[in-house]
Amino acid sequence: MSQNPPVTIEVPMPISPPVTIRVEQVDLLSVTGQLDDPGLDRLQRRFDELLDGGGRLLVADLSGVAGCDGRLFEVLARTQDLVGGRGGWLRLVGLGSPVLDALDQAALPDVLLVYRAARWTGHGVH
Repeated sequence: MSQNPPVTIEVPMPISPPVTIRVEQVDLLSVTGQLDDPGLDRLQRRFDELLDGGGRLLVADLSGVAGCDGRLFEVLARTQDLVGGRGGWLRLVGLGSPVLDALDQAALPDVLLVYRAARWTGHGVH
């Protein structure tokens, strides 16, 4: 969970304005197995725990997902809405065949959510 508070470092620069560097924690969730009802419930609870602990920068590695359906995107959309509301983000990496196959059946808003969350990493799709 996000236990370390962000650290701000002020670096005075001669002639130019000062530079501010913030060090923040990114929470990584590595998801493996079948994302059926119990799996999705566990994933949602884990996201909620991170958010309750102040997490706002989340990465979900979905490379170990063995199977899922469109309900995964409901969990991801809800989480993205919550972290986005506090100035954070959710990023997705490791989008393998099970996730992409489920995405083929998803509604357009879900497709766009996954696209936006994966494109920032530059290599979210395998």
